[in-house]
Order: sequence, then C-alpha cells, then structure tokens
Amino acid sequence: MTWSLGQVREHHDCIGSTNDRALAWARAGAPHGALVTADVQTHGRGRLGRAWESLPGGLYASLIIKPRGAGWSAVGLAVGLGLLEGLARWLPQAQLKWPNDVLCGGRKLAGVLCESRWFGGVAELVAGFGVNVGQLEFPEGLMATSLAIELAGGACPSRQEVLGAALEGLEGVLERFFREGFGGIRGDYEEHSAVLGRRVRVGDEVCEAVGFDDDGALRVRSGDATRRVEAGDVWLATSAS
Repeated sequence: MTWSLGQVREHHDCIGSTNDRALAWARAGAPHGALVTADVQTHGRGRLGRAWESLPGGLYASLIIKPRGAGWSAVGLAVGLGLLEGLARWLPQAQLKWPNDVLCGGRKLAGVLCESRWFGGVAELVAGFGVNVGQLEFPEGLMATSLAIELAGGACPSRQEVLGAALEGLEGVLERFFREGFGGIRGDYEEHSAVLGRRVRVGDEVCEAVGFDDDGALRVRSGDATRRVEAGDVWLATSAS
C-alpha cells in the first residue's frame, strides 16, 4: 500500500507514450504521485530517443513526481532502485545496470526513463518505467527477460501485483532520496549494482567501474586515471549487448 504514489491513476488500453501523457497531465495540474498506465504503447521510447519495445504482457507506467528541493539529478537511479526493491519479492537476484536498467541474469527485465520540463520556476518530472512481466518471447537480438521466464515453473504475478509492489518500492526509496539525496540510498544502490567493481565498456574504452559520486555519476578507472561518466551507455565488457 502506498500513501501518495498511484492514488490518482488513469489507464489506457493503448496509448502513444505514457510519458507524453503524464507530462501533459502534469502541465494540466495533476498532483504528485499521479500515475498513467497502459497495456500497449505505440510510440514508447527509451533513453537517447531509442524506441522501447512495448510488447503485450508488459507493464508500462509513468509517474508524476513533484521534486522537493534541489539536487535531484540522480532521480533516475532512485527510480531504478525503487523498482528493483519492488521486484525483489520475486527476483531477489535482480541487479541495476547504471544508469537505467534492471537486469536478471544479464538480461533486461525493466527500464527507466525520467523526463522533466520547466514551466517558470517549477519542475515537472515524469518517471516512466517498463517491466517485462508475462512475455515469453522477445524479438531476435533483444537481450531481455521477463518475470514469466525467470519464474518458469512457478506462479507469475499479475501486472497489477507487479505495479503495486513497484509503487511500494518506489515510495520508500524516493522518500529517502528527496530527504537525503543520492547519498542516502547510495549504499543500497551499490549493493545491487551490476557494474561496480567490474570491467565495463564506455564508448570504445574498457575500464573499471569504481564508484558513484553524490550526483549519481559513475566513476571509472583506466590505468592510474579516474574520471566521471555523467551520461551515455555503459556495458559490461564481457557482454555481447
């Protein structure tokens, strides 16, 4: 049960993008915690403008967040952690791949896309997330998995059950994040990180992921030099993805 997230909700059988609808709804005055969900998205998107495969059987949702205070640049990491904590009741082995994916067995189980717009001095933030729930097959070449696949032989939860668990996880993590910043959740994030202490590929460079800064940036080391990675794609160096 949540106190604020998802208490106001609209659901669509089919929509272009839950993030687009949530941003428009926020502009029209929707409250903090309002939620848009859909069975199918026809124009879902991921980071860097990539298309998001919104296959039937998945959970697609966008949450309106009214940020409190400053320093919320790492909110996407907080959303990822909250999502992971919600899914942990079924898949405690799931991990976080910086900056926006939840993995299980090295395959993508869920993804996060946070988008914000400013109107005057007011920020309107939407946290979109997709969870693969009931899908049993994915397009060739897509390194993805689902709850149904991972729980083969067991009972797969419904999308409504997954949504409830995700919102509970998100509410607890976001409360800590807005109260304490990324530092308040960094330990939990690092505990579940799929990249920390591993060799990763950043662009054409292979280096070691060594930590996270207070703003959520990833620190990587190559030889004796350490640098920050603030955005972009990071892959495990041994991954073919």
